[in-house]
Amino acid sequence: MIELKSVLLEEVGPEWRKAEEITEAHIFIYVVSGQLTYRLNHQDIPLTKGDVLFIPKGTLRAGIGDGIQMHQKFAFLFVSSDAADPTTIPLLAHKPYLLLHTRNHEYMKQRFSLLLQQWLGKLPHYELICTGIVLELLGIAAREADHADLPLKKLSMVATIQQYILDSYRGQIRLEELSQLVDRTPNYVTRIFREVTGQTPIDYLHQVRVYAARDLLLNSPMTIGQVADQLGYCDQSYFNRMYKKITGHPPSNHTGHQAIGQRKEERA
Repeated sequence: MIELKSVLLEEVGPEWRKAEEITEAHIFIYVVSGQLTYRLNHQDIPLTKGDVLFIPKGTLRAGIGDGIQMHQKFAFLFVSSDAADPTTIPLLAHKPYLLLHTRNHEYMKQRFSLLLQQWLGKLPHYELICTGIVLELLGIAAREADHADLPLKKLSMVATIQQYILDSYRGQIRLEELSQLVDRTPNYVTRIFREVTGQTPIDYLHQVRVYAARDLLLNSPMTIGQVADQLGYCDQSYFNRMYKKITGHPPSNHTGHQAIGQRKEERA
């Protein structure tokens, strides 16, 4: 169905530039931080944190930083077989490009991090795992594009809950607390949150915590127990289970390791 060509994480300065050229593969870009502008077929496309951009193969593409701050973005490049059509991968129907602002920033970031880890590690069966993650990301983007016309009231409610979780995830957060925040019943909050993001508020909370835990394990001398305690998990065994459920491997895999670097491959 698809052949993955490259996965990368770019962290570049404000003067970053991408020379104009024809895109030789489909590109899926996710902006983690900062701002930049792509020029696609002579049309400027500004991007900021949380934006997703799908660039089809054959697009005339150039890029430039904002001249003020650095930006960080994930990307993967892939080609599709003749058998792949818009009914199989809906994003292939978006010409000349697809731009959307993801409703689940932390989950997108976590999935891209795992994709990069698998791609660079090249352990047995990594191709199958990478393809699965890529198809999931393409599917998430297609679903969010389909739901772009959701009522603003629902989107605003979910954004309020997400921001509260991002600000308070180190403490104990209960569904009843979130429902009081937006003055709705717990069942209603769960249903609307799932409709907009594809997951429950509590699932989102665990994903935020696990991604924060991964950063701490990779970039600090803290032990697994210390990380679990700091992120609101009183029971380390429960933390271990949640970590493995979300990332696919136990937190001990990261102990003593440094953050994954970037290979010199094709650029976005």
